[in-house]
Amino acid sequence: MSWLEQLVQTYDENERFAGKFGIDGMKSVLPPVGHILGNAQIEIALNETGELTNVEVLPKEQQQTLLPCTPDSASRTSTTAPPHPLHDKLPYIARDYEKFVPAKEKAGKKETKESPHEKYVALLGAWDRSPYSDTKVHAVYRYITEHDVIGELLDKGILYKDDQGRIMEKWTDKKKEKPPIFKASSESPLKSLVRFRVDLDGDPCPELWKDAQLQKKYQQFFQEILSHMEEGLCYGTGKTLLVTDKYGRGIRTSGDKAKLISSNDTDGFTFLGRFAEAKECISLGYETSQKALNALGWLISKQGYSASPAGSRVFLAWGRLALPSAFDSTERLVRRRRQTNSPLPMTMQAWADSFKEALKGYRFDFRRAEKSQVNVMVLDAATTGRLAICYYDEMAGEDFLERIEKWHTVGRWRQRDCDKAAKDAKKGKSWYPAYYGVPSPKKLIAAYRGEKISNSQLDMEMHRIFFSIVQGVPLPIDMERMAFQRVIRRAVCDPLPEWEHLLLEPACSIVCKRLNQRREEYTVALDKEKTERSYLFGRLLAAADQMERATFKEEEKGSRTTNAMRYMNRFASRPSSTWQDLQMKLLPYQQKREKYGGKERRLIDEILHTFADEDFCSDAPLGVEFLLGLSCQRYVIEKEIEENKQKKKEREENAKAEEGKA
Repeated sequence: MSWLEQLVQTYDENERFAGKFGIDGMKSVLPPVGHILGNAQIEIALNETGELTNVEVLPKEQQQTLLPCTPDSASRTSTTAPPHPLHDKLPYIARDYEKFVPAKEKAGKKETKESPHEKYVALLGAWDRSPYSDTKVHAVYRYITEHDVIGELLDKGILYKDDQGRIMEKWTDKKKEKPPIFKASSESPLKSLVRFRVDLDGDPCPELWKDAQLQKKYQQFFQEILSHMEEGLCYGTGKTLLVTDKYGRGIRTSGDKAKLISSNDTDGFTFLGRFAEAKECISLGYETSQKALNALGWLISKQGYSASPAGSRVFLAWGRLALPSAFDSTERLVRRRRQTNSPLPMTMQAWADSFKEALKGYRFDFRRAEKSQVNVMVLDAATTGRLAICYYDEMAGEDFLERIEKWHTVGRWRQRDCDKAAKDAKKGKSWYPAYYGVPSPKKLIAAYRGEKISNSQLDMEMHRIFFSIVQGVPLPIDMERMAFQRVIRRAVCDPLPEWEHLLLEPACSIVCKRLNQRREEYTVALDKEKTERSYLFGRLLAAADQMERATFKEEEKGSRTTNAMRYMNRFASRPSSTWQDLQMKLLPYQQKREKYGGKERRLIDEILHTFADEDFCSDAPLGVEFLLGLSCQRYVIEKEIEENKQKKKEREENAKAEEGKA
């Protein structure tokens, strides 16, 4: 359980941030021991005497709340379970809850057990009567014992009644805008979490969930709650501590019900069959489990990665120092470390230098640190209630950086990302400037699997790429084959820019990654000396495509497809015979281009002379190097066209300047 030890250590090293909101660079707060995070939908403001002064519905971006908890309440899974000591849901804090939602009956008899509200009042009252109470705690206690919370929420227009006089749990009127309470959560308003603030004269922190002094007072009171626990061996630290069999949830998000550690199932097969008692399976000190799970949730919110908002798998890498993200493209990684006003690199070598410079800063920090260990973890939930560690590894910081560097250099290729927010009238999309490196894993997945895949499939593919990155091993061969097949099926993606930037370029990174990990020889720069058969056929198809495309009118370039592109799938399967057919179709375009010097014809002749006779005459299917040759030759042609346009522009500007002098 080294991961547990590492998380406890992480908590101890960052304990100074515990309970503090608004720390730069932190999306979430690190909960202190005895606290968890929750999302509050309603905020009630009180005065010193416990009178309601204000109430409001919280938008989702303001809902995160630090909740004091007990071992039982932190692990609860229903609204009848033990209460939190301060902030809690309406069934707990509202004494008039059963007036609107009657208690369930069993066998014709009303439940005689203590209600959630009675449990809440007893716990908060115990805190209020203890030496560790506070004026704010007393104000909340007076409010929940002397006032009807739901009645006041109805009066303030927070909750609504339907035609039958019941609390409205779902907004059904589509003609009217949803009230704020129905926007705050997808659950029923009756399940809303309520947090409190108490306004006192001269008090700089009326928000109870942010009050550091109140947090310390609760932790002192909390020691009385822990006094009933037994001591035992903590498997995480090897020390004798107060142990618990109740472990918190809300690890991936505050509303996450999946638990990472659980051994309280005495009827199922959680431990039965291997151990006689739960404590033989797992025994953790309460403080150990709190520190570890709170630290894990904090790290996930701060730097964890999920492939999609609805995905269940979370990828996490952490250490004592800042780390480059394994899920960034080369462009994004360089941009994060580049000075704000510095220009973007333009050439392949400039990008390579910028990338090395970006990693140099991380390496310098690691070399200065006493300990540079990096921990890598992948979490997922197969069921709603159980969270599992799918992958865990520990490595030196230098090793982690080397694998990140290897990922971005071995598969380096020319890339262009799409700006989906900015719509282009002709192409439907606009494109950012090109960079040289590896695109994001998500873009790679879209290239070989397509964009329309399920969240579970996306999680699985992301896991495979993540494993390749952090272990420094080649990508699985099926990724290469799927990417190849999608590229040559030209109809899969149209128009041409989308095919090139969303399919061909990422596919070349995948191919390059696999080929260059065996032998470093393929780069985005065109190699005219390379005689590999598939590579040459790729160059040949690019030249044929350009010969026909150069004859298109400007309005045809975005909608018309060349014969070379249409024949690509067949060409990859039977290149020699397909070339004979393609050559016949190119004749009229060749004649048109001869009056401009016939440079495409000369390029085709040059490539043909590079072939070995047996390679050109063979109709054997082409390998993945075909994509590299195709992309390299297209890049050279595109670059030449841009240079010619620039020269033409300069000539025109010079001509105008000469006319002005005359």
